[in-house]
Amino acid sequence: MKIQKFTELIVWQKSKKLISITYAASNEIKNFSFKDQLNRASLSISNNIAEGFGRRSNKEFKRFLKISLGSAFEVNSMLIVFHDIQILSDELFNDALACVEEVIRLLIGLISKIEC
Repeated sequence: MKIQKFTELIVWQKSKKLISITYAASNEIKNFSFKDQLNRASLSISNNIAEGFGRRSNKEFKRFLKISLGSAFEVNSMLIVFHDIQILSDELFNDALACVEEVIRLLIGLISKIEC
């Protein structure tokens, strides 16, 4: 079965879930630039998956997945830092960290399977 829409990709679905979690987490963050960067980076993951899928080229799709992976690692880093400096609760940190780590695993797996 060939995937017809980017919304069918499990990695896109999980990245969409991550957006919900990070937006909820950002409500705990008072610093606007921290909040804004977290939200933009999490949204970038799903948007780059969708954009790459829409290019209809394995080479381009892989390139955009790598961009998504970079954004996922950025979100991962911000979550750790925000938790360390105590501007993010344990509960939201744990939920968001588990989700972003799953997205990272899925992206790495998909990138490795795409032949150019």
